[in-house]
Amino acid sequence: MDQGLPELPDHHHPATPVTGCPTWCVTAHGTHTGEEDWLHLGEPLAITGEGTTARLCLSIDPGTGAVDGPYVLIGSSEYTPTAVVALSQALFALAAAATPHGTDQELPWMA
Repeated sequence: MDQGLPELPDHHHPATPVTGCPTWCVTAHGTHTGEEDWLHLGEPLAITGEGTTARLCLSIDPGTGAVDGPYVLIGSSEYTPTAVVALSQALFALAAAATPHGTDQELPWMA
């Protein structure tokens, strides 16, 4: 199933049945058993001052090679990359609407 993803290099822990890791995976494979070891997680990215994080997530079934994801986990919610792009565009639109019109004041991302 080609979703436009780059090839997954094989750099997993030798004790794990996982067939490959995305380059962004920071999971210590081989420390869990079963489905827990199929999960690939990226580094958490803090997106609020209250501890909410976003991170990439993907699972690959070692028996079938079936891929579930990638997804972006934001807090406890799971989003497709397409949904995250739409969310970011909506947030930029909100920020742009908050910019005072008719003044020289700009938001930092507009510079």
